[in-house]
Amino acid sequence: MGFWWLKNLIGVRLSDSQLQDIKHTRAELLFHVTYRSIQASSLIGSLVVAPLVTVVKQPRSLRVLHDRCLRYAIYGIAPGAAAGVVLYGLRMRNQPEEGYFDRCYRLRCSQGQIRIDRSSIFGALVGVGWSVLTPYRPIEAAVIGMYVGLVGGAVCNRFDR
Repeated sequence: MGFWWLKNLIGVRLSDSQLQDIKHTRAELLFHVTYRSIQASSLIGSLVVAPLVTVVKQPRSLRVLHDRCLRYAIYGIAPGAAAGVVLYGLRMRNQPEEGYFDRCYRLRCSQGQIRIDRSSIFGALVGVGWSVLTPYRPIEAAVIGMYVGLVGGAVCNRFDR
């Protein structure tokens, strides 16, 4: 990954040759797939599993639902990371190096994808800093920030069309 990858992620326009010069395509693709899986499993834990558990178990209040949503979002991180590695391995098994390069190059050129990655990573980092000022633990604030960044990036993509 490295310098050019980071510049592309933060929004600096790169030439086609600079985009092609980004090294370590396998690590870049593994990071992307794993991060997406973490986002998905964390969202499922927070928005699906936590409300179902709250319906089934006592007590049933908004405060309990709020606490469970945060807890199950955090519980979703580990399975998401494991699933990301497995999905990466299954999809890219027996792929030549050109397959990795092609997939990463298409990800690098997708401004919508880059915007969502940038905003969710930035949101998670801001969340960790925000935890100093709030009663949330750093991991909880990072998950909240990741969600805010994810939604913000998707909204920006929608209006950019």
